[in-house]
Amino acid sequence: MRSFPIIFFCCVLALEGVAQPTTPSVLSPTILVDAFAFKGPVGDTRARVDVYLSVPYQSLQFEAYQKSLAAQYNVHILMRDSASSKVLDTAYTQSVVEDEYGIARGSTGKADNSTRTFALQPGTYRIEVTVSDQFSRREYEQTRSLVVPDLVNDIPNLSSSMYLKEIEQRGDRYRITPSVGDVIWIAESPLFAFVEVYTDSTPRTCGLSWQIAATDGKVLAKGLGPVFTCSLRTQQTFVPITVPVRSAAGSYTFTLRLHPAPSGTIDSSRTLATRERLYVVPRSLTTSILNDLHKAIKQLIYVADQSDLDIIRAAQNDADRQLRFEEFWKRLDPTPATTRNEAFEDYYSRIEAANKRFKSYSEGWLTDMGRVFIVYGEPVNIERYSSQSGTALLIRWTYANNLILTFEDSTGFGDYRLRTPIPPGIRYKYKR
Repeated sequence: MRSFPIIFFCCVLALEGVAQPTTPSVLSPTILVDAFAFKGPVGDTRARVDVYLSVPYQSLQFEAYQKSLAAQYNVHILMRDSASSKVLDTAYTQSVVEDEYGIARGSTGKADNSTRTFALQPGTYRIEVTVSDQFSRREYEQTRSLVVPDLVNDIPNLSSSMYLKEIEQRGDRYRITPSVGDVIWIAESPLFAFVEVYTDSTPRTCGLSWQIAATDGKVLAKGLGPVFTCSLRTQQTFVPITVPVRSAAGSYTFTLRLHPAPSGTIDSSRTLATRERLYVVPRSLTTSILNDLHKAIKQLIYVADQSDLDIIRAAQNDADRQLRFEEFWKRLDPTPATTRNEAFEDYYSRIEAANKRFKSYSEGWLTDMGRVFIVYGEPVNIERYSSQSGTALLIRWTYANNLILTFEDSTGFGDYRLRTPIPPGIRYKYKR
């Protein structure tokens, strides 16, 4: 297989927390970082490490620039070895210009992508990436671990494996679209795994096998790649990955193995080299419905009107009920041109957070604090104090729009009840 340039357009959409309006804030990751180790130049014992960064337009603030819209952000990459010693510290600036307002707002799921290449000795590294948006002053952080193997002396061997969303042959070259990060959206198919194979100068016939398995050993999917002849010291190849469409959300391990293939048949009983990485199936419409459709419908009470709930519940069977449930969320999707629904993700992530943080005599999403958190999100300020009589504990939440809500626990068992009236019929609305 011929060498090819790596060109990527991966888009990543995620969720933002609530930031203080006047000071810089660090939000939960809304960027994706990936890193790969490849064999370096001949005579160099160091590996070539490519660090990929994908920043979705939703994470950036665009301002008017001439007749277009522009955004700019700074990237800081800090790399530490296994002893936490700093081995690399670099920064660069990216500028983005778009002509259409909708695209700049993220309606198409577009992202700005960049790559930086470094030379590193074999070892284990921690890569820390910070993205600072110059206009909004928001910051996003992401970290990633990378094991750089000895790709010079340990032969045969494999480079890091890279997920690809698309491979297009153009004459004698290939154009590829990497899927940056470990999160794999099942709807985004096909999916491939790219890898470089390193051997000596002796030609040999090889093949790849792959497997995706949970921590308990249960195999989600597995398969074999094509048989190929390693006639060069460095051989590039890829294998298609096929998984069930309705896969349960969670973290899996993707394992790629190199095998000999005598007579053109892969001998999977013998392994020449192995590479592993995470394979994460995120929570989505499909995966959440698989867990408990009826409960997911009950949890719509803070976002849906009664008429919406009646329509969904009136379905004759679960298949129709699921279809109506999906149709409801499609109407609220802020980026209908993409495979992800940020409103759905944000809403159910708030329910999950409420269950962890506000559980009392009932599940967290049913408590007063849980309800307010799901509808309004994270407050910008939280105060705790005792009542004048000293018989009750109070918590005051303040939001950016000067909304102040007070909760009281008169039992001493953490059962906080809302004491401030809120507008009747208030519903959750997605805000990025």
